[in-house]
Amino acid sequence: MERNFSLVLLLLPLLSCLTISVRGHASDLPAGIQRCAIKDNECVLNGVNFVLKNHAQSGIKELGLIPLDPLHVTKFTIGRNPHSPVSIDLSFTEVDLLGLSRARAKRLGGFSLDLSNPIEFVMEAPELAFKGPYSVDGKVLILPIVGKGRAEIVLKHCKIHSLITLRPISKGGHHTFAEVTDIKLQVDPSHVSYKLEGLFHGQKDLSENMHILINENWQEIFNELKPSISEAMGLIVKSVLNKTFGKTPLEELFIV
Repeated sequence: MERNFSLVLLLLPLLSCLTISVRGHASDLPAGIQRCAIKDNECVLNGVNFVLKNHAQSGIKELGLIPLDPLHVTKFTIGRNPHSPVSIDLSFTEVDLLGLSRARAKRLGGFSLDLSNPIEFVMEAPELAFKGPYSVDGKVLILPIVGKGRAEIVLKHCKIHSLITLRPISKGGHHTFAEVTDIKLQVDPSHVSYKLEGLFHGQKDLSENMHILINENWQEIFNELKPSISEAMGLIVKSVLNKTFGKTPLEELFIV
Protein backbone atom coordinates (compact mmCIF):
# COMPACT_ATOMS: atom_id res chain seq x y z
CA MET A 1 0.00 0.00 0.00
CA GLU A 2 1.44 3.36 -0.99
CA ARG A 3 -1.09 5.72 0.55
CA ASN A 4 -4.21 5.04 2.50
CA PHE A 5 -7.18 6.90 3.89
CA SER A 6 -5.84 6.02 7.37
CA LEU A 7 -3.15 8.56 6.74
CA VAL A 8 -5.89 11.10 6.46
CA LEU A 9 -7.84 9.92 9.44
CA LEU A 10 -4.89 10.04 11.79
CA LEU A 11 -1.84 11.74 10.40
CA LEU A 12 -2.71 14.75 8.28
CA PRO A 13 -4.98 16.58 10.75
CA LEU A 14 -2.55 15.98 13.61
CA LEU A 15 0.60 16.93 11.70
CA SER A 16 -1.02 19.89 9.98
CA CYS A 17 -1.96 21.31 13.36
CA LEU A 18 1.53 20.76 14.76
CA THR A 19 3.20 22.21 11.67
CA ILE A 20 0.96 25.27 11.62
CA SER A 21 1.50 25.85 15.30
CA VAL A 22 5.25 26.34 15.00
CA ARG A 23 5.83 28.55 11.97
CA GLY A 24 6.71 31.92 13.40
CA HIS A 25 4.89 34.02 15.94
CA ALA A 26 1.17 33.84 16.63
CA SER A 27 0.60 36.91 14.44
CA ASP A 28 1.98 34.99 11.44
CA LEU A 29 -0.51 32.14 11.82
CA PRO A 30 -4.00 31.84 10.36
CA ALA A 31 -6.62 33.33 12.64
CA GLY A 32 -7.81 30.89 15.28
CA ILE A 33 -4.61 28.84 15.56
CA GLN A 34 -2.15 29.25 18.40
CA ARG A 35 1.14 27.63 19.29
CA CYS A 36 0.67 25.06 22.05
CA ALA A 37 2.60 23.96 25.09
CA ILE A 38 3.73 20.37 24.71
CA LYS A 39 1.45 19.10 27.51
CA ASP A 40 -1.52 21.32 26.67
CA ASN A 41 -3.67 18.59 25.14
CA GLU A 42 -6.74 20.81 24.95
CA CYS A 43 -4.85 23.45 22.95
CA VAL A 44 -3.57 20.91 20.41
CA LEU A 45 -7.00 19.28 20.21
CA ASN A 46 -8.64 22.63 19.50
CA GLY A 47 -6.04 23.31 16.83
CA VAL A 48 -6.75 20.00 15.08
CA ASN A 49 -10.49 20.71 15.03
CA PHE A 50 -9.98 24.26 13.80
CA VAL A 51 -7.92 22.98 10.86
CA LEU A 52 -10.49 20.30 10.03
CA LYS A 53 -13.41 22.70 10.15
CA ASN A 54 -11.86 25.68 8.39
CA HIS A 55 -9.10 24.37 6.14
CA ALA A 56 -9.85 20.72 5.27
CA GLN A 57 -11.50 21.64 1.97
CA SER A 58 -9.24 24.48 0.89
CA GLY A 59 -5.90 23.61 2.47
CA ILE A 60 -3.37 26.28 3.46
CA LYS A 61 -0.97 26.62 0.53
CA GLU A 62 1.49 28.95 2.20
CA LEU A 63 1.91 26.51 5.08
CA GLY A 64 2.06 23.37 2.95
CA LEU A 65 -1.32 21.99 4.06
CA ILE A 66 -2.98 20.20 1.14
CA PRO A 67 -6.77 19.98 0.83
CA LEU A 68 -8.07 17.09 2.93
CA ASP A 69 -11.68 16.93 1.69
CA PRO A 70 -11.57 15.37 -0.76
CA LEU A 71 -8.17 13.80 -0.29
CA HIS A 72 -6.71 12.09 -3.36
CA VAL A 73 -5.13 8.69 -2.72
CA THR A 74 -2.80 7.37 -5.41
CA LYS A 75 -2.94 3.66 -4.61
CA PHE A 76 -3.43 1.09 -1.88
CA THR A 77 -3.81 -2.67 -1.85
CA ILE A 78 -4.92 -5.48 0.45
CA GLY A 79 -3.54 -8.97 -0.12
CA ARG A 80 -5.20 -12.36 0.30
CA ASN A 81 -5.38 -14.14 3.62
CA PRO A 82 -5.92 -17.87 2.95
CA HIS A 83 -6.99 -18.43 6.56
CA SER A 84 -9.80 -15.87 6.41
CA PRO A 85 -13.34 -16.30 5.03
CA VAL A 86 -12.65 -13.00 3.23
CA SER A 87 -9.57 -13.79 1.15
CA ILE A 88 -9.19 -11.23 -1.63
CA ASP A 89 -6.65 -9.28 -3.60
CA LEU A 90 -8.15 -5.79 -3.50
CA SER A 91 -6.56 -2.69 -4.99
CA PHE A 92 -7.62 0.92 -5.45
CA THR A 93 -6.00 3.53 -7.69
CA GLU A 94 -6.57 7.27 -8.01
CA VAL A 95 -9.41 7.39 -5.49
CA ASP A 96 -10.84 10.15 -3.29
CA LEU A 97 -11.82 10.20 0.37
CA LEU A 98 -14.67 12.58 1.19
CA GLY A 99 -16.04 13.73 4.54
CA LEU A 100 -12.99 14.58 6.62
CA SER A 101 -14.03 18.23 6.98
CA ARG A 102 -16.85 17.01 9.23
CA ALA A 103 -14.56 14.84 11.38
CA ARG A 104 -13.69 15.97 14.89
CA ALA A 105 -10.82 15.08 17.19
CA LYS A 106 -12.20 13.84 20.52
CA ARG A 107 -9.16 12.95 22.58
CA LEU A 108 -5.45 13.63 22.41
CA GLY A 109 -2.89 12.95 25.12
CA GLY A 110 0.53 11.69 26.04
CA PHE A 111 2.82 14.36 24.59
CA SER A 112 5.94 15.03 26.66
CA LEU A 113 9.41 16.22 25.81
CA ASP A 114 11.01 12.92 26.88
CA LEU A 115 8.44 10.91 24.84
CA SER A 116 8.06 8.46 27.70
CA ASN A 117 4.38 7.76 27.08
CA PRO A 118 2.46 6.61 23.98
CA ILE A 119 0.46 9.35 22.26
CA GLU A 120 -3.26 8.60 22.13
CA PHE A 121 -5.36 10.18 19.38
CA VAL A 122 -9.10 9.61 18.87
CA MET A 123 -11.23 11.03 16.07
CA GLU A 124 -14.85 10.62 14.98
CA ALA A 125 -16.48 11.30 11.61
CA PRO A 126 -20.21 11.11 10.84
CA GLU A 127 -19.55 9.74 7.34
CA LEU A 128 -16.52 8.94 5.20
CA ALA A 129 -16.96 8.02 1.55
CA PHE A 130 -14.25 6.35 -0.49
CA LYS A 131 -14.80 6.64 -4.26
CA GLY A 132 -12.74 5.60 -7.26
CA PRO A 133 -11.41 2.76 -9.45
CA TYR A 134 -10.87 -0.68 -7.90
CA SER A 135 -10.09 -4.26 -8.82
CA VAL A 136 -10.83 -7.39 -6.79
CA ASP A 137 -10.24 -11.12 -7.10
CA GLY A 138 -10.70 -13.86 -4.52
CA LYS A 139 -13.37 -15.29 -2.25
CA VAL A 140 -15.88 -13.69 0.14
CA LEU A 141 -17.57 -16.06 2.61
CA ILE A 142 -16.56 -19.05 0.38
CA LEU A 143 -18.09 -17.47 -2.76
CA PRO A 144 -15.81 -16.30 -5.60
CA ILE A 145 -15.64 -12.60 -6.41
CA VAL A 146 -13.99 -10.84 -9.35
CA GLY A 147 -14.45 -7.34 -10.66
CA LYS A 148 -12.99 -4.11 -11.94
CA GLY A 149 -14.61 -0.70 -12.16
CA ARG A 150 -15.63 2.11 -9.81
CA ALA A 151 -16.22 1.61 -6.11
CA GLU A 152 -18.10 3.58 -3.49
CA ILE A 153 -17.53 2.49 0.09
CA VAL A 154 -19.26 4.49 2.82
CA LEU A 155 -18.37 4.27 6.52
CA LYS A 156 -20.97 5.70 8.90
CA HIS A 157 -20.24 7.15 12.36
CA CYS A 158 -16.58 6.19 12.17
CA LYS A 159 -14.30 6.18 15.23
CA ILE A 160 -10.52 6.12 14.76
CA HIS A 161 -8.33 5.24 17.74
CA SER A 162 -4.53 5.19 17.66
CA LEU A 163 -1.56 4.77 19.99
CA ILE A 164 1.80 6.07 18.74
CA THR A 165 5.02 5.15 20.53
CA LEU A 166 8.02 7.43 20.00
CA ARG A 167 11.61 7.52 21.19
CA PRO A 168 13.82 10.61 21.45
CA ILE A 169 16.77 11.10 19.10
CA SER A 170 19.46 13.65 19.94
CA LYS A 171 21.19 15.38 17.03
CA GLY A 172 23.19 17.93 19.01
CA GLY A 173 22.53 21.58 19.71
CA HIS A 174 20.19 20.70 22.59
CA HIS A 175 17.51 19.65 20.09
CA THR A 176 15.35 16.57 20.54
CA PHE A 177 13.93 14.78 17.52
CA ALA A 178 11.46 11.92 17.57
CA GLU A 179 11.35 8.50 15.92
CA VAL A 180 8.23 6.34 15.70
CA THR A 181 8.87 2.84 17.03
CA ASP A 182 5.31 1.48 17.01
CA ILE A 183 1.78 2.42 15.92
CA LYS A 184 -1.45 0.68 16.82
CA LEU A 185 -4.46 1.99 14.90
CA GLN A 186 -8.08 0.88 14.76
CA VAL A 187 -11.04 2.07 12.67
CA ASP A 188 -14.55 1.25 13.95
CA PRO A 189 -17.59 2.31 11.87
CA SER A 190 -21.18 1.75 12.95
CA HIS A 191 -22.03 0.63 9.41
CA VAL A 192 -20.31 0.08 6.07
CA SER A 193 -21.97 -0.07 2.65
CA TYR A 194 -20.32 -1.32 -0.54
CA LYS A 195 -21.14 -0.47 -4.14
CA LEU A 196 -18.84 -2.09 -6.70
CA GLU A 197 -19.45 -1.50 -10.39
CA GLY A 198 -18.16 -4.06 -12.86
CA LEU A 199 -18.47 -7.18 -10.74
CA PHE A 200 -18.30 -10.46 -12.66
CA HIS A 201 -17.61 -8.65 -15.93
CA GLY A 202 -21.00 -6.97 -15.87
CA GLN A 203 -23.17 -10.04 -15.19
CA LYS A 204 -26.14 -8.39 -13.50
CA ASP A 205 -27.56 -11.35 -11.56
CA LEU A 206 -24.21 -12.33 -10.07
CA SER A 207 -23.43 -8.71 -9.22
CA GLU A 208 -26.77 -8.15 -7.49
CA ASN A 209 -26.42 -11.33 -5.43
CA MET A 210 -22.89 -10.40 -4.37
CA HIS A 211 -24.00 -6.91 -3.33
CA ILE A 212 -26.74 -8.42 -1.17
CA LEU A 213 -24.19 -10.75 0.42
CA ILE A 214 -21.51 -8.15 1.19
CA ASN A 215 -23.95 -5.50 2.42
CA GLU A 216 -25.94 -7.85 4.62
CA ASN A 217 -22.69 -9.19 6.08
CA TRP A 218 -20.81 -5.87 6.10
CA GLN A 219 -19.59 -6.20 9.68
CA GLU A 220 -18.08 -9.67 9.32
CA ILE A 221 -16.38 -8.63 6.08
CA PHE A 222 -14.99 -5.42 7.54
CA ASN A 223 -13.79 -7.17 10.69
CA GLU A 224 -11.95 -9.78 8.62
CA LEU A 225 -10.17 -7.07 6.62
CA LYS A 226 -9.47 -4.81 9.61
CA PRO A 227 -6.11 -6.40 10.65
CA SER A 228 -4.70 -6.00 7.13
CA ILE A 229 -6.01 -2.47 6.86
CA SER A 230 -4.65 -1.50 10.28
CA GLU A 231 -1.22 -2.99 9.59
CA ALA A 232 -0.90 -1.18 6.26
CA MET A 233 -2.10 2.06 7.82
CA GLY A 234 0.45 1.77 10.60
CA LEU A 235 3.36 1.32 8.20
CA ILE A 236 2.33 4.38 6.19
CA VAL A 237 1.80 6.59 9.22
CA LYS A 238 5.11 5.45 10.73
CA SER A 239 7.01 6.33 7.57
CA VAL A 240 5.50 9.78 7.21
CA LEU A 241 5.76 10.62 10.91
CA ASN A 242 9.43 9.70 10.93
CA LYS A 243 10.11 11.96 7.97
CA THR A 244 8.33 14.84 9.72
CA PHE A 245 9.67 14.40 13.25
CA GLY A 246 13.13 13.65 11.86
CA LYS A 247 13.35 17.12 10.32
CA THR A 248 11.86 19.32 13.06
CA PRO A 249 12.91 19.19 16.73
CA LEU A 250 10.25 19.00 19.40
CA GLU A 251 11.47 22.32 20.79
CA GLU A 252 10.15 23.96 17.59
CA LEU A 253 6.94 21.93 17.39
CA PHE A 254 5.83 22.94 20.87
CA ILE A 255 6.28 25.53 23.58
CA VAL A 256 8.46 23.61 26.07
